[in-house]
Amino acid sequence: MKKRRCIVLSSLTLLLLTACINKEKLKLSMPTAYNFKIEYLNAINRARSNNQTCGSKGYFKAAEPLVWNDKLYNAAYEHSYDMAISNMFSHKGSGQISDKTGFIKKSASSGKDRIERYGYSWRIYAENIGAGSNITTAEKAVQGLLNSAGHCANIMNPKLKEVGMAMVKNSNSKYIYYWTQNFGTPLN
Repeated sequence: MKKRRCIVLSSLTLLLLTACINKEKLKLSMPTAYNFKIEYLNAINRARSNNQTCGSKGYFKAAEPLVWNDKLYNAAYEHSYDMAISNMFSHKGSGQISDKTGFIKKSASSGKDRIERYGYSWRIYAENIGAGSNITTAEKAVQGLLNSAGHCANIMNPKLKEVGMAMVKNSNSKYIYYWTQNFGTPLN
């Protein structure tokens, strides 16, 4: 059994807060919500469970379901956050502090840069982005991406095995809702 170190913090109002911290997991991570992960994964896998015509990319037979990957999610979250904060829409990061990967390397990040920064070793990868004030759910985001030939082909690609998807909302930005899907097949 892993030992946990508990810290008791008190405020002037005599409220007590106890936080137990696993010493092995003191590094920061992106915020996650289990129910969002399930919603996002289900929306993508519902699309993959049907044959799709992906415009100029052609016809795709139904594909096996994808598996959720938190490393791909973290990279997707970083990019959605960067687009929302920077008020931009591009596969390329802003290179600003909100583009953590790009800020570290001192130039705008790529999808490859971001997934590798979060420790994803890939054989193949793909990235989809979407944005819009009416794209408020994963279902709407996936449907919108299916209407784009290249994005649809990424969703339906049977060679891709894992996914992470994230959305960030910024009411003060042009598109308000910013979505990123990162797909991959691990190296091993």
